Amino acid sequence: MFFLFALILAGTASLRAQKLYHADQESKTVFQKKMRAVRKSLYYTKGGNLNIRWNAGLETYYSTTSPFGFTTFYYPASNEKVTVDPEIFSARDELLYVFAQGGGEDLGLTREGFVLKSSKRDGEYIVRTYEPSKPGSMCARAELALNGDYLPVFCAYYDKKGRVITKTYLSKYTSVGGFAFPTRVTEVSWLKEKADSTVRLDIYSNLQVDVQDPMHVYQIPPDAVSVDMHEGLKSLSKSVK
Repeated sequence: MFFLFALILAGTASLRAQKLYHADQESKTVFQKKMRAVRKSLYYTKGGNLNIRWNAGLETYYSTTSPFGFTTFYYPASNEKVTVDPEIFSARDELLYVFAQGGGEDLGLTREGFVLKSSKRDGEYIVRTYEPSKPGSMCARAELALNGDYLPVFCAYYDKKGRVITKTYLSKYTSVGGFAFPTRVTEVSWLKEKADSTVRLDIYSNLQVDVQDPMHVYQIPPDAVSVDMHEGLKSLSKSVK
């Protein structure tokens, strides 16, 4: 009886220890002189699901990513759902998830298989160099700059020829309940075109910690119709144009 009671107490403590994170995000991406805007609200339960409400144009849809890494998108307008491969969409792509998981100091580089190779001070910043632990990666090294509070303010990825793949600038940190998070993030990427870059600006607002919301326990309706991943991605690409 005592053992059973202890298990119940442990389970209750575990539930109370769960952290809830929320932030609203507006993303503007410019590529080849065309701008795409997406708004979304992110809800993450530490150790649980990452649920997102997306708004692109007049379309509203949802996604839920399980702790196992699989993401399912749901389109209320057609009552359709599609499950995508973790390589296409991952919770690790979301900065709120990275920081909530405790990967803020290195932007999740260690968890992604990078190894710290060197660290030096450059004025008021600490500059760290990371390299992938496994060969064959398109990225040969990453450089990360931290401010005096050990918060990342700049990160760059380089290929084997020393060319920049992406540059990310993080600024305007805010703190809620001891949780520090950047509210302005600019990423410049040269992945798509050699002669042109893709620029994305993410503005975060309404950061909340341990504030309950129905979206934290959001579930896709059980009568949603499963569709092929390729058809679902076509619907997704149309909605964000």
